[in-house]
Amino acid sequence: MRSFNRRAALSAFALLALAACGSATGDDTGPSAPAANSDGIVDMVLGNADAPVTLIEYASITCGACLQFHQAVMPTIKEDYVETGLVRFVFREFPTPPANVAIAGFAMARCAGPDKYYDVIDDLFEAQPGILAATRQGAVKPALMTIAARHGIVGEEAFDACISDREIRQTIADVILTGEEYAVQSTPTLILQGNKLENTFQARSADGLSALIDLELAALGIERAAEDENEAEAPVDTAPVDDTADAETTEAE
Repeated sequence: MRSFNRRAALSAFALLALAACGSATGDDTGPSAPAANSDGIVDMVLGNADAPVTLIEYASITCGACLQFHQAVMPTIKEDYVETGLVRFVFREFPTPPANVAIAGFAMARCAGPDKYYDVIDDLFEAQPGILAATRQGAVKPALMTIAARHGIVGEEAFDACISDREIRQTIADVILTGEEYAVQSTPTLILQGNKLENTFQARSADGLSALIDLELAALGIERAAEDENEAEAPVDTAPVDDTADAETTEAE
């Protein structure tokens, strides 16, 4: 879990141009923005906008604990709740050090457009170890440009215009400021149905978070469809079992 106060987050905007990139200027171009929510914030929504339960995550693509959450928890939440229309998921940008790298990544995701936003976020998380290594080596711009090119932001000119886009920078700043309502001090921070979840193992595990979401659904009179019980009643396979196979585990930070 990474802590990052509001003042540090906002001051990072003065340093948006990466040290390895040099200063960048360009036209104020960016994605066509989806409609703002009731608070006037442009949220990137994953799933049904009318889903009965809303889950908001304040996170950073440079945060190791956020990477763990997206690898170990989000696949289950997406499959069981988002893709079934039960949960509306919102990722809110909250940069952690190196903040200028995180902000550049967020800008890339927004430049790619609403339809590609989460694809870029997923790509950035997957590449997080390499991005941080490139940052330490002073070569982060080529690393980010490679990712950007996979999502339609091709070439140095387009990349520089993206990360220096004033409208996008202001949007990210506005998103960061929404964290004040929930006293966000670290990432990842989860907001379920408007309530900040304590940063416990329950909220950071797939089973634990699923149980919390199920409680919210139950309060609304909605029962999530149980998994296919026939699989549990299937005949026992008497074939030899490979005892040498390793169980897949994920260690939280």
